[in-house]
Amino acid sequence: MPIPGVALFVRPNFDRATSFGHYYMDLAAEYAAQNMRVIDLDGSGATKSNIFASLEGDDPIFCYLLGHGNPDVYSAHNKEVVMVTCSGDESLIGRVVLFLSCSVGVRLAPSAVSKGATTAFAWNVDFTWIAAGDPATDIYAVGFFEPVNAISNALVYGKTTQEAMTLSLAAWNQWIDHWTSSVDPYAPMVIQHMIHNRDGQILFGSTSARITTIAPAPLPPEEGEIPLSLPLITGYSLSLLFL
Repeated sequence: MPIPGVALFVRPNFDRATSFGHYYMDLAAEYAAQNMRVIDLDGSGATKSNIFASLEGDDPIFCYLLGHGNPDVYSAHNKEVVMVTCSGDESLIGRVVLFLSCSVGVRLAPSAVSKGATTAFAWNVDFTWIAAGDPATDIYAVGFFEPVNAISNALVYGKTTQEAMTLSLAAWNQWIDHWTSSVDPYAPMVIQHMIHNRDGQILFGSTSARITTIAPAPLPPEEGEIPLSLPLITGYSLSLLFL
């Protein structure tokens, strides 16, 4: 039986795409540690053997999993295959899972729920974003990862899975509204990919599950807070990244 108040964060970091997820998941892990026991499989520690050892030994109720994927595969560090639709996802029985991974919401995430996972958040499209700099300072990427962290942060705060989904969608819409009013020449591209990710974000399974009942205060400052203005960026080499 998964243990309430225990969370597993899996944060591979081996290419430009995973470096962004790795950075933003660190912020979520720090917040989770205020209210939960966090197992953080960081960088090269995000291996299949370590993931399954933690699932068995630590028995977390919540798993936040970063990695490259496709409709049937979730992979971790160096694209090591961890779960496929036919094998491995049974290890998620009784857990709430957030897959930050391309397209696993097509078959893998619903398969996990059909085998007994309580809830799975996932994308039925490739998760894509625009980047022009380093993760910590990139003005475009932040608006793609804050809505994802909103799910984790809300759950840690004691919200239900549906409440977490609602807060995440609200964060997507806030960022879309922000970029709609921007004069940045890349704003239309940013909006296009934000809408793509928002509309591809799916909640499978229970909408009433919680991972903890004791709420810390306050919610982290990035929740719902969007800068009033952003500088016009020119001369940068934009990257379109995906997991």
